Amino acid sequence: MAQRILGIDIGATEVKAVLAEVTWREVNVLGLYVEPVPAPEAVAHRLPPNEPDFPAAEPAEEAAEELVDESPEAAPPEPAETPPPWVFALADMIKKHDIDYQEIHTALPGPFATAHTLTLPFENRRRIEQVLPFELENLVPFELDTMHISFDVLGKAPEGGSQVLVCLTPKDKIAKFLKQLGQAGIDPRVVDFMPYSLYAAAKQALPEEMGACAVVDFGHTHTDLAVINQGELVTLRSIPRGGINLDEELAKALSIDVARAAATKLEKASVQTDDKVGQALRRGLQPLLVRLRQTLQGIRSNDGVAVTRLLVTGRGSLLRGLDDLLAEELSVEVQHLEPLPSDLPVSTPGDNELDQARFALANVLLYRGQGDLRAVRMNLRGGEFFYRRQRKAIQASLRGLIAAGVILGLLLGYNLVASHIQKKRYYNAISDQVVQIYLKAFPGAPPAQPVQQFRAQVSKTMAKYETVGFFGEGDLRAVDILKVLSQSIPPTLTVDFKKFSLKGDTLKLEGECPGFADIDRIEEALNKFSGFKHVKKESSQSVSEKVKFKFTISLAEKRQTSAVGPGGPGRAKTKRTSPTPVDL
Repeated sequence: MAQRILGIDIGATEVKAVLAEVTWREVNVLGLYVEPVPAPEAVAHRLPPNEPDFPAAEPAEEAAEELVDESPEAAPPEPAETPPPWVFALADMIKKHDIDYQEIHTALPGPFATAHTLTLPFENRRRIEQVLPFELENLVPFELDTMHISFDVLGKAPEGGSQVLVCLTPKDKIAKFLKQLGQAGIDPRVVDFMPYSLYAAAKQALPEEMGACAVVDFGHTHTDLAVINQGELVTLRSIPRGGINLDEELAKALSIDVARAAATKLEKASVQTDDKVGQALRRGLQPLLVRLRQTLQGIRSNDGVAVTRLLVTGRGSLLRGLDDLLAEELSVEVQHLEPLPSDLPVSTPGDNELDQARFALANVLLYRGQGDLRAVRMNLRGGEFFYRRQRKAIQASLRGLIAAGVILGLLLGYNLVASHIQKKRYYNAISDQVVQIYLKAFPGAPPAQPVQQFRAQVSKTMAKYETVGFFGEGDLRAVDILKVLSQSIPPTLTVDFKKFSLKGDTLKLEGECPGFADIDRIEEALNKFSGFKHVKKESSQSVSEKVKFKFTISLAEKRQTSAVGPGGPGRAKTKRTSPTPVDL
């Protein structure tokens, strides 16, 4: 989805902006805007265009509120500080052109921060973030608690690990800068470090650059420098010399005010002439040239990188004769950085050379996260200066997740309740069927506990059934045993059975008969029955006129057969049964 992003370059004399519609694959520039920064006296009595409400100021404000609450008499509020003139220029530019944007990228001026390059033995960004404070403790001469640490991974180090660029910025400077942006009515998503933007400009304009070059932005109050070798960053510098120093030197030489000297410099001055103007400009440039020469020589000595080309940008780079002077003094080839196509729209008339110098950095800020600059991730909006809208977006996402979780929980709860109700109805229906079956099997009163009472009745019935159950071979039953006994004993023999005891596979018989010969006939008859495996006469004795006897009979095992057993067709499955004891 396309996004409208506004890249803003805040200068001492002008505020420049580039608006573009950005997608994942392309950037379509919609407009270029420039607004001169008014003189301080022109805005001294103007109220701030907007009231800021950034999270960066929240901790200090909350602490102040606590102190006010605890003190018995609150101190009178201090008068509001007048914003710097560029705040009014930025607000006027957005209002005048009715700029419609969704996201803003800008940069903090170079003098507010310091940069260090470190080599760390790992590549994971989270781990780098964790160890940076410990690595920096012995490298910087100030307390880290007052500094905001941001970094970017430049690439792999030759000896292994990662080359990391670390930017240290005073927290109060960032808070103040964000507050001033808020007074202009904007909340930037990206706040870059201005010298680092030059490195990004080189990557954008010269993505295939393989030699050593330096990108220099000639500003009004300072000059920023980035040195690149083989496409990798070597160093960053911010030199506190700029166009204002030339204006002051020229005003002194011509005995005019600084504003008029600045106008003269832009209109007709050249550093190559031998008149007062040219001599004054060369004198003003000399300290800057010395610093640039020292920087390049130090890089050659310490890093072994010989810079042969200088890419210049910024409105100060358009000073007549400056290119030749730089080439002569620094022994380098000088070119102008031209990242913009020549046919882009512009809000005010101007030639292409001026537009390229004006909007180069604003254009680079716009491209952050796109194309060749997708890997450039330096951003001062981290930690306590976290981007407010991104925080709100995360909070909105969390609220959405919580709402989705609540809805999901309600759906799961409803599903559980509905499932419980459905199961209860099914259980009730089964219970009704069990009651009906119970009443058919066991007529009478409806059972209070159908399943338990059904099991009890079945157990009683099975007990009665097993009393006359199946025993022995051929499905022999207890009643069959009695029948066999009555049929096996000859009719002419008088026998009086006193006891019939069936326990397991053992049948015990006790009785009386007329004589011992009759006992032998009974034993012979019992042995003829195949259901009796073994018949043993325990005792026989004569009592008065009759003889008492005892027999112990082992019943044959019952065998149940089926057509197909575990071993295949024709094999039988055998099951031994244990009958219920019966005493008659």
